[in-house]
Amino acid sequence: MTPEVLFSVLRELGVLFEAPGASNITDQQEPQAQAVDHVPHAHTPLWAYEHPYYEYPFAEQGQDRVFELLPPDLGLDEVLAKTRLVVFLGAADTPTFRRCLEKPDTFLLILEPDARRLARFAASVPAARLARRALILLGDPDAFRPPVSDLLPPALFALGFPVFLGLPEFAATEQAARLVELVEILFYRHRVYVLSGQANFHSLPIRPLTRGLFFDQQQHAYVNAVECLRWPDIQHLRRAFRGETAVLVAAGPDLAERLDYLRSVRERAVVIAVNNALKPMVAAGVRPHFVVANDTSVHTGRSWEGLGRLPDVSLVGHCLTDLGGQVFGRKYIFGTYMEELFGKRQDLRLHGSVITAAFSLARLMGCARCVFVGAQLCSPDPWKLGYSRGSIHESRDESRPEQGQEPVPARPLINAWPQLVPVTAQGGQTLYTTLNFLDAAHWLRDEIRISGIPCVNITPESIIAGPGVEYAPDYPVQETGRLGQCLAGAAALRPRDIPREPVRAYLQRDLGLWRSVSAAVEGILDRQGAEFLAAASKTLEQFDQGSVTYLVQRFEAFDNQRFHAAVFGPGPEAEKLWGLRYYLEHVLRMARHFAGVLAEQLERLG
Repeated sequence: MTPEVLFSVLRELGVLFEAPGASNITDQQEPQAQAVDHVPHAHTPLWAYEHPYYEYPFAEQGQDRVFELLPPDLGLDEVLAKTRLVVFLGAADTPTFRRCLEKPDTFLLILEPDARRLARFAASVPAARLARRALILLGDPDAFRPPVSDLLPPALFALGFPVFLGLPEFAATEQAARLVELVEILFYRHRVYVLSGQANFHSLPIRPLTRGLFFDQQQHAYVNAVECLRWPDIQHLRRAFRGETAVLVAAGPDLAERLDYLRSVRERAVVIAVNNALKPMVAAGVRPHFVVANDTSVHTGRSWEGLGRLPDVSLVGHCLTDLGGQVFGRKYIFGTYMEELFGKRQDLRLHGSVITAAFSLARLMGCARCVFVGAQLCSPDPWKLGYSRGSIHESRDESRPEQGQEPVPARPLINAWPQLVPVTAQGGQTLYTTLNFLDAAHWLRDEIRISGIPCVNITPESIIAGPGVEYAPDYPVQETGRLGQCLAGAAALRPRDIPREPVRAYLQRDLGLWRSVSAAVEGILDRQGAEFLAAASKTLEQFDQGSVTYLVQRFEAFDNQRFHAAVFGPGPEAEKLWGLRYYLEHVLRMARHFAGVLAEQLERLG
């Protein structure tokens, strides 16, 4: 059969996905030598830079490890006993490929940029044997539509961490290294981040319990109930700045060097800052038009501490984040919570970093171009990220000491946690970043490419780069003459009419709930000995099922690992009694706290 027919069969079986034009075989292409065998791909896996705790963060025994660092001399059978996801760099019918194909529970992901090599492979391996067992990606990952991140389903990574076997003539290339990083960062996104990210890292060790909102989100849900009646959602901003340039400002270490640029473009572009960049901008006398906040933790509130009224600055905030009290002149809310009360709101596509939310907002607004300022997502320091002075995450670059101070000696690189991941910035420098920021950069790279919005990054020390992103320091913004009209139109937007009584009933219901929790826990804490042990154990089981336990894990300084070791460990009964009392005392304080917040919101509602 011809290559065209072979490829068509693979497509029909759902095995082959390709970038546009990747399957075209031209006479100009040089034939590839036939490979002898696939061999293990030598590289440092990205999860080497993750805290080892997340390799096995579970309280329950018997679950597979999330990831492992395998010794280089491990045999193929031993590797396949560790994971069921094998990635082949280059398509070839080799002895190693056949051995993996014969393992019925192993899934094979084949990454191939060369159509001729794939044609020889497809002529050698029956297509029917690959159905539901393999997936082939043909072409440059930066050319796929939809992107590779959408083509590879999350369930794929439930099979285990990927191991890579490569053809020697391909595996050593820069393109192969990019493919390896892409697959590993998607594994991180779907398997590791759900454990190490904000929602669950206070819950270690992970054990079965009901997970709803975490504490910070629940508090903001209560505090924002009245705010959600007052302000419009971001749907009203759709295409409100059509044709304008958006300048997206993050709190990278070079922000101070870009303040003059921001002053020069503020009257010609809509300036959208992330929450962490607001303080250093205001301190320098440069106010953004919009500030974006999507982090739902209580730490977001630090972004507004010490700021006075900013009547000419509008906040675009998630419905479960800190909305800044009286700081902002206008607010626009995104994200849906309790749709039955507040209706369904427009959301922003975002992932891993608030700069992705800023880009999504500019896209929603209809902006014709985006300029990234201070959006670096990396650091020259291999051991910690750097942020702008005056921001809430400010950290001093110890390689650049203050006058009269000696520089801190450089630590040798170890290419493992707690070192950050080495990356190549758009200016060619080797810098360092977290797995979360590397993932965010990959996600944003896809969003920019698929959106078709031309972007400019004025900072060379940045990992926001790739197709559709131009590096241009001091990029000149062309004025449209319509910016003032666009801002006035946005300021005139009004919220939709939401009935207040159902919101009042919701707040009163939850006030009663937390008061009853408080009373019940008070009664249990008054007991002693075996009576306390029985009642506290039963209450813990009920609170596990009712999400109270998940909430308390982020309340105050609750130490979940200490609690878990005391209550579920092999220690004496006295230790278990201490752990249950420690837990219930935190629940009591949390219940009283929520009750106070709800009473205050009911008073605000009037």
